[in-house]
Amino acid sequence: MSMTSAAFPWENGRPPHLPCGTGDIAENVLTPGDPDRVRLLADMLEEVTDFGRKREFAVITGIYEGQRLTICSTGIGGPSTEIALVELAMLGAKRVVRIGGMSSLVAEYAPGSFVAVDRALGDTGTARTYRAVGGEAKASSRIVAGLVGAATELGLTCRPGVVASTDSYYFGQDRRYRPVDDGQDLSANFIGRFQAEGAIGVEMESEITMTVGGAIGLETGCLLGVHGNRATDSWLDDYEATQRNLLRIAGRLFSSTEWELRG
Repeated sequence: MSMTSAAFPWENGRPPHLPCGTGDIAENVLTPGDPDRVRLLADMLEEVTDFGRKREFAVITGIYEGQRLTICSTGIGGPSTEIALVELAMLGAKRVVRIGGMSSLVAEYAPGSFVAVDRALGDTGTARTYRAVGGEAKASSRIVAGLVGAATELGLTCRPGVVASTDSYYFGQDRRYRPVDDGQDLSANFIGRFQAEGAIGVEMESEITMTVGGAIGLETGCLLGVHGNRATDSWLDDYEATQRNLLRIAGRLFSSTEWELRG
């Protein structure tokens, strides 16, 4: 009977969490949070192999604009995102771009627009752990520039910006956690603090993606679609078009030779 190491619980080249193994992962990977978005985007790729889903991790690999591309969901927040990044890197990923949603903190970023994150604020637990070994919440400058350029080619608006990442969806983003605003909800004005530090948006995975990715040798970036705007209290009810445009922008980045991302 084979024994799997507790310090390295892989078996036959397969990790304990992602539903795939050696040779299944492309060098370029997009990481949405929601596994259902992997299924949503699958029909935009050619020659797709669907490796299935384990827990929050759904993985496919296919061809987009002539280049091999993997899409792997991370789930919500730091711990599951760290698991996905580490296992992707060990399976051969070189570059990872998070594609997901954020709430804008400024009125001019309307729902449906896009942000290429160049830096993330925050103090999420997972990022704090990886800062101890040199990780920084900064994106690859060529990925940021490439995302903005790819969006422009596609006729879409994408601007670089700073976002704040938090481990909390409700209290940490000053959302009500009662169905009726009866004045009893706690508020610590987290959004005001994020704005004062220069953040134009808030979400839950960018700090982790860039800090963990940098520490383990991945080239990373984050492309976010604005799902809501806290300054105007507007919300994007149907985000399918925004999600598809995230793939169009990031896929164009990886398919172009202009930024020499093929390694």
